[in-house]
Amino acid sequence: MRPTLTPDQRHLLAFVGRSSGSALLDAFLEERALRSLLARAGGASGPTAPHGAPDWMTSYWTVGSKFISPRPGSGPPRATVTATQIQRLGQALPTALRSQIADLLTATRAEQHRTWQWCRCPHARTPPNAHSRPCSRYHPTDEEDREHYRRTTEMHEQADALLRRVLDLGADAQLDLFDQLT
Repeated sequence: MRPTLTPDQRHLLAFVGRSSGSALLDAFLEERALRSLLARAGGASGPTAPHGAPDWMTSYWTVGSKFISPRPGSGPPRATVTATQIQRLGQALPTALRSQIADLLTATRAEQHRTWQWCRCPHARTPPNAHSRPCSRYHPTDEEDREHYRRTTEMHEQADALLRRVLDLGADAQLDLFDQLT
């Protein structure tokens, strides 16, 4: 049986996912990643709620082994998701979806590894002063830079789509659209 989350809990996890890159997707697969995500002990906030989320959900915070919204000091918690709920949701994911998440995480790490030492300083060919040399780090070409940003944008879009599938947010989006038309 698939674990059930309320719509508010699903939107809270979507908020966490959007602000943590692919860390939440990784947390669905690995306990180590979940512990790392919770250890950040932070959160996010904005002037308005994310699209589709309740109007009051303008912030979240990590408190111990759970995420709460809104953040402490902004009123009583109205949505809470525990580490256990995240683990159960991850364990209940279909094998094919878990595999797609793992493939995306592998591709994301490969791209990060490929570009982690790139430098974009203005001293690739000329030294910053008379007493030094040009920067010896690798400076990507404009084409390499464009390709890197194309890849990372594509992976970000894939991560967002996978997160929406995991949280069943696609159905809510359709219902929201229907409500607006009536």
